[in-house]
Amino acid sequence: MGLLAICGSITADLIGYGPKLPRPGESVLGRSFLVAPGGKGANQAVAAARAGARVRLAGARGDDAHGELCAAALAADGVELSAVAVHRGATTGVALICVDAAGENQILAIPGANALVAPPAPCGASVWLCQGEIPTEAVDGVLKAARADGALSICNPSPVNAIDPALVARFDLAIVNELEHEALRGHLPGRVVLTRGARGAVLLPSGEEFPALPARAIDTTGAGDALAGVLAGGLAAGMAIEDALRLAIAAAAISVEREGCQPSYPTRAEVERRLRSPSAP
Repeated sequence: MGLLAICGSITADLIGYGPKLPRPGESVLGRSFLVAPGGKGANQAVAAARAGARVRLAGARGDDAHGELCAAALAADGVELSAVAVHRGATTGVALICVDAAGENQILAIPGANALVAPPAPCGASVWLCQGEIPTEAVDGVLKAARADGALSICNPSPVNAIDPALVARFDLAIVNELEHEALRGHLPGRVVLTRGARGAVLLPSGEEFPALPARAIDTTGAGDALAGVLAGGLAAGMAIEDALRLAIAAAAISVEREGCQPSYPTRAEVERRLRSPSAP
């Protein structure tokens, strides 16, 4: 099995659940609160590992309680952490997340140590994956590491304004939602996975459509990370992109039915059961 190397963010998610998302200046009384490990890089690593991939994460965290929480969770899922730097005196990244009764969310992310992520070194990976919550130098370093490893390079440019569009175009494959696809028009690589939430995904340039699976959404936070991580892990394992995407869509469907990001990600057995019975959440 090939190695999936991910360079990305590590964040503690502070999640509040309530009846609706607050408007500017408005306070809303919530119903519950969850502290969980998160960050797009760590989320994608956990999603891939639970789906059966061999995963190595490069990133940065602080030497605080949030950093210990995140590292322990990653290690428990078998993610290799030797390339995660621990910065003394720095704070681990934090995301403040509000989720409404329909599962929609709003997120304020504070980078913390994620702003200190350095360009990663080659490690013999089959696939390299990165996102937009790390410095430009680290994204460029992923491209260089992938080239040195002879690996497939994948970019999930989210948030869309956090990566230089010229860098996105240099990757082999991009995973984008519809807003990111529009914002990066003219700056995407030749192969794209366009995610469309409850309407599934499309492979470009072929235009082949992959429908979403039925799901009762409780919390959509991190569903995109579930899809990206499982897709990249499948490709690292030698799967055809069509088969890897079907697996990833099923993982995302399960994730929205549970609270949180990493706590919501399914095992490979759960994903395969959903694929066999797609209409039975």
